Order: sequence, then C-alpha cells, then structure tokens
Amino acid sequence: MTDTSHLTAVRESYDTVAAAYVAQVPAPAQLDPLSRALLAAFAETVRAAGLGPVADLGCGPGKVTAHLADLGVPAFGLDLSPRMVELARAAHPGLRFAVGSMTALPLADRSLAGILAYYSTLPQALGFARAGGPPPPRRTNSRVSSPSSTGS
Repeated sequence: MTDTSHLTAVRESYDTVAAAYVAQVPAPAQLDPLSRALLAAFAETVRAAGLGPVADLGCGPGKVTAHLADLGVPAFGLDLSPRMVELARAAHPGLRFAVGSMTALPLADRSLAGILAYYSTLPQALGFARAGGPPPPRRTNSRVSSPSSTGS
C-alpha cells in the first residue's frame, strides 16, 4: 500500500471516529429512494454480467458491502482504516474485508467485475461494472477492471 502523509491522516481520523461513524451512517435500507435505487441498479448490472467479484472501496464498517452481498453480488470490502475493517469483520463475519488504499489496489489487473466507492466519493458516488459505457475516472480503478467497465 502506498502511504503518504494525507493517507496517514485519513487513516488515523477514521480509526479515531470508527465507532461513532458506525452509529451515524445509515444502513443502505435507510437511505433515500434514489440512493437505494442506484445500489440496486449497480447490483443488477453486476449480477447480469456474471463476471466476478466487486470491490467496495472505502467500505468503512461494511454496511454497503453486506447490502451488495444480500443483493446477490460477490462483494468484498477494502478500507484504509484498520479499525473500520475490524468493525466490518465483526458485524459481517461471512464477508471478506481487508485494509488497503484505493490509490494502490492490492489486486491483479482485470480481476474485478466492478468497483463501488459509495461513501468514499460522496457526493459523487462512483460505481462501475463490466457492461459498457464510459471509462472509470481513476487510473488505478481502470487497471483492475475490464476495458468495458462503466462509470456512474
């Protein structure tokens, strides 16, 4: 994982507020109708393509990762904060969570069907799946997804 002072500061901040964050951030089922619809559409696109796993980048306590899994998506979470990953693993023991940075994904090229970075990119939620459309905006994300990934 590439580490800079910015990433260190972000990691330490989220480690500090992790427990409060869990209490403050709503579960996907409690989100507004548009947000729920976007997550459902993303899940449907990934399931229909049937091309493999999805990474939930900046997964925090794993609420969105678990929601995707409940929607039938093979999803795993990656977060910069070890404390957030610890909380995600405790809340969702049947899912995979790892500590890592979206700026240096520890994944093989073309290994994902999609990427979701819902809370990491708000107010511009980013999700893409291998189904056609414009390329994803991040170079690292482009490396691990197929050339036909979509961005939204």
